[in-house]
Amino acid sequence: MQILNEKYSKIILEEKLLLTNLLAEIEILSDDDLRNKLTSVIENLENLFSIVFIGEFSTGKSSIINTLLGLDVLAEGITPTTDEITVIKYGDQTLESIENGSRLISIPEERLKGILLVDTPGTNVTIAQHQKITEEFIPKADIVFFTIGAERAVTGSEAKLIEFIKEEWLKNIVFVLNKIDVAKDQEELDQLISHTSGELERAFSFKPHVIPVSAKLARQAKARSDSGLYTKSGFAELEEYIFKTLGEEERVRLKIQGSSELALSLCSETEKAIDANLYKISQDTEKLAGFQRKLDGMKDEIVGNSSQFTERIRSRLLEFKTRGIQFIDDLIRFQNIFKLISKDKVAKEFEYKVSRQTVAELEKDLDSMVSWTEKSARALLDSTINFYNSSIKSDVPSMSSGFTYDRTRLIDTVRSELETKRKSIDPSVLGGNLVDSARGAVASVLGVQVGTLAIGTAVVTAFSSFIVDITGILATIAVMATAFAILPKKRRDAMKEFNHKVDALIEELTSSVSSQLKRDFDGISLQVTDSLVPLKNFYKIETEKLQESKKRVREIRQKIESIKNSSPFNT
Repeated sequence: MQILNEKYSKIILEEKLLLTNLLAEIEILSDDDLRNKLTSVIENLENLFSIVFIGEFSTGKSSIINTLLGLDVLAEGITPTTDEITVIKYGDQTLESIENGSRLISIPEERLKGILLVDTPGTNVTIAQHQKITEEFIPKADIVFFTIGAERAVTGSEAKLIEFIKEEWLKNIVFVLNKIDVAKDQEELDQLISHTSGELERAFSFKPHVIPVSAKLARQAKARSDSGLYTKSGFAELEEYIFKTLGEEERVRLKIQGSSELALSLCSETEKAIDANLYKISQDTEKLAGFQRKLDGMKDEIVGNSSQFTERIRSRLLEFKTRGIQFIDDLIRFQNIFKLISKDKVAKEFEYKVSRQTVAELEKDLDSMVSWTEKSARALLDSTINFYNSSIKSDVPSMSSGFTYDRTRLIDTVRSELETKRKSIDPSVLGGNLVDSARGAVASVLGVQVGTLAIGTAVVTAFSSFIVDITGILATIAVMATAFAILPKKRRDAMKEFNHKVDALIEELTSSVSSQLKRDFDGISLQVTDSLVPLKNFYKIETEKLQESKKRVREIRQKIESIKNSSPFNT
């Protein structure tokens, strides 16, 4: 755009720099709509001043432009004639071409220097493509001349388009009330104008600028060189406004002011988008905390529930201890001297009366615990991952960069990582760890090599060896003259040692199994938690980034407000 003087040139450059900076902030958000809208504003700053005529096909847009120019450059008709945007500008000679999908007409009309007159397809909803083309061109308008017919009220489709122009793009609108020749006299015309202005103000909550015209009367006036009729047609006022009121300085002022108002609106939208992303982060962070609480809660519940098995093992061994002590008390008696000499007989009797029941019970209890542990591990993984999938939702990004894109990519990466963890963690390994810890406890307390023996068998074997060792010693004592006096003490010692060993085994076995279970589930929890670290770090970094971006947007807003309120716009 040709700038009037250095004053406005500097303002244009400053505004463009601010808008470019704002665009950089919008890029962070992955918001296509905001980016495209702001890009249109930036591009429009450099374009010629665009006067865009919009309205339904029957309102006489093309006729008005032809009459203004005194040339039939546009097709006219009572039905839609084209689905093209037609741009008319100054040129040394009359030329017509197609550029960027629009019909471009150049004519040697001095009044067109520095401006573009734009005719758009009719906006009637019966031809959706026309509506779409027109709406897409609105961002390029510096001022919209909205043509309405005096013979009828504003239609629903016109009302929607007016709202779109004013609310979505904040464009200046001049209403051209065409076909005022339907009025019988001046009084009826005044009523028509007053009624139309009042209806527009009530409908859209702003005081409309209405220029009443009759293209039909204007053409007749030009054909007859009738200046009075031309004035009556309203075209003198329309020409005055377009070609004189909208002089070069006013056009620059309107362009800068329009871009400033839209930029301020975009600043507000950008801040809202930033706040929405910060809120999304806070929501996700709370959900991740809930995810962690659920994970920890389930883990603690599983470890707590494991006590049912360790207590059952404790109960089995206490019963075993009771039977064993009773067996020793009954065995080590003077009347059993000859039985003590037979180790095999004692061992078989110990197995029958004391250990046989314990072997079956311990194996059953440990198998149940292993099965429960494997099932609980699967349930922990499934439940926490399903909770993550249902609570942490990704969005479909509209851009291949920015917050939404990065957030979605990371959420999906974490989801994939969790699924990999679910597949890689083998619950059967946990059962094996429990069995190994139980074997280690038996070996530690009883001082035997358990190897691959079942736990119940290992315990019974170790205690059978203990009983056999006692009977071997007692058999030697039994042939001594002092046996009668010594046996009671030996019986008490044997019972005490058996009691001590069983108690030690109970504590070591239950403690070892419980600790192993906790370690294993802590490990699962840690692996799951580690998968969330990239997402948590992302949220921390993005929160700082978005907060800084919000500060910069506010600074941009203040500078744009300063430009908008500066003296060139208030003179």
